[in-house]
Amino acid sequence: KPVKRIQEEEAEGISSMLSLNNKQLSQMLKSSAPAQEEEEDPLAYYENHTSQIEIVRQDRSMEQIVFPVPGICQFLTEETKHRLFTTTEQDEQGSKVSDFFDQSSFLHNEMEWQRKLRSMPLIYWFSRRMTLWGSISFNLAVFINIIIAFFYPYMEGASTGVLGSPLISLLFWILICFSIAALFTKRYSVRPLIVALILRSIYYLGIGPTLNILGALNLTNKIVFVVSFVGNRGTFIRGYKAMVMDMEFLYHVGYILTSVLGLFVHELFYSILLFDLIYREETLFNVIKSVTRNGRSILLTALLALILVYLFSIVGFLFLKDDFILEVDRLPGNHSGASPLGMPHGAATLMGTCSGDKLNCVSGVSVPEVPEGNGELESTERACDTLLMCIVTVMNHGLRNGGGVGDILRKPSKDESLFPARVVYDLLFFFIVIIIVLNLIFGVIIDTFADLRSEKQKKEEILKTTCFICGLERDKFDNKTVSFEEHIKFEHNMWNYLYFIVLVRVKNKTDYTGPESYVAQMIKNKNLDWFPRMRAMSLVCNEGEGEQNEIRILQDKLNSTMKLVSHLTAQLNELKEQMTEQRKRRQRLGFVDVQNCMSR
Repeated sequence: KPVKRIQEEEAEGISSMLSLNNKQLSQMLKSSAPAQEEEEDPLAYYENHTSQIEIVRQDRSMEQIVFPVPGICQFLTEETKHRLFTTTEQDEQGSKVSDFFDQSSFLHNEMEWQRKLRSMPLIYWFSRRMTLWGSISFNLAVFINIIIAFFYPYMEGASTGVLGSPLISLLFWILICFSIAALFTKRYSVRPLIVALILRSIYYLGIGPTLNILGALNLTNKIVFVVSFVGNRGTFIRGYKAMVMDMEFLYHVGYILTSVLGLFVHELFYSILLFDLIYREETLFNVIKSVTRNGRSILLTALLALILVYLFSIVGFLFLKDDFILEVDRLPGNHSGASPLGMPHGAATLMGTCSGDKLNCVSGVSVPEVPEGNGELESTERACDTLLMCIVTVMNHGLRNGGGVGDILRKPSKDESLFPARVVYDLLFFFIVIIIVLNLIFGVIIDTFADLRSEKQKKEEILKTTCFICGLERDKFDNKTVSFEEHIKFEHNMWNYLYFIVLVRVKNKTDYTGPESYVAQMIKNKNLDWFPRMRAMSLVCNEGEGEQNEIRILQDKLNSTMKLVSHLTAQLNELKEQMTEQRKRRQRLGFVDVQNCMSR
């Protein structure tokens, strides 16, 4: 109890000092009437409105600072905190201070915008439910595309015949009961109820009006989502350049335009809205990123494949033109083969001029006669009479077949003179283009996806085991007086450092304290040396205590050794005195003996 009383007295003293610059705290400390006893406790107010950080001075000594948190800091949203915590990049020293400091101005502006947003209750209400509007838009897009997939092209009256059966009515009531049960369990939300209402809407109104209603709802909901997005980010106050550079904002605008096209132009535009799943799921986004991240490598490899296809096309055009005969399936009624490209080798098409009675025709090229009953000429055509057509054939059929271009060429006989050349041609295309080049492209994509996955796992591990400010790892705090959780919550809380930067920017320069003046000058010079990197006062104190303990132990050992030496010295002196006495006694005895002999 005495210790607790002393701590309360110290806290009251600190609160009194802080109350000199805080009118609200001063009034709370002066309040003594019984009617004011229900107000907030001054000590609790002090705890809730102050924070502490550690800074590094110019002489590399560390100092702990306790400061009042500016009122504007309470407007920092949880979404922004989560985004900043998970997306801030590390520097070479393993700390995220550099990127964190660069975003401090943006975070301060967002605090100002959020404070202004509180004065607009309607927009604030919408902005607080941005996640809900996003989920509604995605679910509506899915329902719309399911209707299109099942009933398009739809005819009026067809839906009544399909959905008017007793089975559909039974399904409707089952969904109603299931949705009521889901409201109590809160597991499947209201999706079954929405499906039931959509079925009844199709039955009573028809497919077309139902799609129009769902499309209008989706468009309206997406507009509300964009309003919420702007309300959270403050996009408009950052200027038009920032709006154009904000890809996320442009994505939502494109979503609205696609919804407008689906509502007023054609229903099939709604299928594009399903790509919103990539935006919502990070795994799918990494799949797309695995292609775009190393896009230059993939494009260069694809260019190499195109060059090889061009070279193989030239060889085929010069030496293997007669082998490029493809089987085709002609449309009914189109057996004439009007294109010269589809004629057998050595034949051409007659393109003449005929008179009106079609009796006198002038022809310059002969037309081959196709024997009756011979269907092989009608089901095949030449595909390499021109170099361009040869390139298209090799690219189209060669890259899509597992064995290369040899799978679609004519099967030659072993007795032909070009049979060895044909074997070499097919094998080279298979090994160079199919096995090497295409697998190079697939390998780049797969390796990039694996790198993205490992980077994600490493980032999650760093977030769990590394301090955001100083970069120290969790194992540095093992067997210490301060745990890692206490360190990141009290000593190096990243938000406390942000609050202190905001305090320095909003506070009057004439009211600066010594540490605040020092940090303000460092911020002005964009010098980040005041951040503790790979250091913490708790670890320094522990190391100092360890050194003092070692010195104390050595001192005790030295004292014990000195006592032992003193004891041995005393015993030695005693032994020396005894030997001296014995020597004197022997001398006396010898003198007496001499006298006795002389007397005799």
